[in-house]
Amino acid sequence: MKTIILLTALVTLNACAAGTKEFFDTVEQQRAEGYDWAKVDCRPVNPELPALTMDTPVGKNRICYKLVK
Repeated sequence: MKTIILLTALVTLNACAAGTKEFFDTVEQQRAEGYDWAKVDCRPVNPELPALTMDTPVGKNRICYKLVK
């Protein structure tokens, strides 16, 4: 039973990591260029930019942090 739970967790984590790879690659590159996280007023997601979003209770996607130089 523990093996099934562990395998399910690993598959789920792998699926999440694959879906956010572009985001984390961009973060890594920009952090190396001197960017850092800054809190911004929560705003709608720009679909052309990689982002980790927050879903509101009414179903809207928002971002509240971004990388700035």
